[in-house]
Amino acid sequence: MSGGTGSPITILAVLPLTDYLLYSLDSISQAPSFNRTLATHVASPLTQISTLPNGLTVATESSPSASTATVGVWIDAGSRAETDKTSGTAHFLEHMAFKGTGKRSQHQLELEVENLGAHLNAYTSREQTVYYAKSFSQDVGKSVEIISDILTGSKLENGAIERERDVILREQQEVDKQIEEVVFDHLHAIAFQGEFHPVSLSFLRGKCWY
Repeated sequence: MSGGTGSPITILAVLPLTDYLLYSLDSISQAPSFNRTLATHVASPLTQISTLPNGLTVATESSPSASTATVGVWIDAGSRAETDKTSGTAHFLEHMAFKGTGKRSQHQLELEVENLGAHLNAYTSREQTVYYAKSFSQDVGKSVEIISDILTGSKLENGAIERERDVILREQQEVDKQIEEVVFDHLHAIAFQGEFHPVSLSFLRGKCWY
């Protein structure tokens, strides 16, 4: 058998047990054979890049047979864009995005997403802050509208900020129990030690202003 996708592979013909017993080892080696490919090639969807009039870059992949879709906004501003005084801002704002907007209360937002059978989430890293939604294909437009609303219309109320402060501190305590996360943060701290460098700090455990 030769390697690589599309390489031929020879398979011995399957014979009835009674016939098989009549064959000698020599005759088995001469049994009929046929060729087939190792796997069926499935073309990956092409990524199409376009730019909106406002400068926003859009990357689109289409799978016509899919009944679900994922849309998201990748913001090129993670914790590495922060200073020692503002460390933790990106992560804090990520949490606050789901606490209500000028159009929707937190409860209305959660109920609307639930009624769509969708999933709305976000995450922060050193490089990016990402907000995304998974929904049925026919609800992509609604998902885009919801993400747009939480990114441009979050109310950032004082009461919600104080409540979320405690949530993030508890999250920090949970992450501190995950050895792989702590080791990775120490690696960054050692690699970028010396003069302050935002990449040296964890987006969660840095010198957070909260």
